[in-house]
Amino acid sequence: MIPVVEIRHPEGARGLEGLRTYLVRDPRARRLGRVHWQTAEPKAGELGDGLDALAIVLTSLLTLPSFLETIVAWRKSRGQTAETVEIRLGDSSIHVRGTEDPAEIRRLAETLKAAYPEGGQGTSPGSAGSSP
Repeated sequence: MIPVVEIRHPEGARGLEGLRTYLVRDPRARRLGRVHWQTAEPKAGELGDGLDALAIVLTSLLTLPSFLETIVAWRKSRGQTAETVEIRLGDSSIHVRGTEDPAEIRRLAETLKAAYPEGGQGTSPGSAGSSP
């Protein structure tokens, strides 16, 4: 079972490029998993922009709280707390603003873990681009 987390931003790839760079350059984040662009299913009536989601292949579900802490740290470093980043695992999703405290991060991680299907492969409906 390989957990694949999908991250979406309201601005699509434009809103996620800074996060991708942060995850690739941060030594702690690199130990948590591999990052690549992924094509997400567009909403009804939208075309999508092709590479509009980041997929993170986590080394283990145990790294999920650390991964969420990394996302919160990135949001705080950019002063971005108005918009949320959607994080999906399996059939579940959560929204991260960057204002979450450690207890909230643990709760969010448990929400995702609880909905992750036993023996599932995470969300990977398709991928595009290349790994950094």
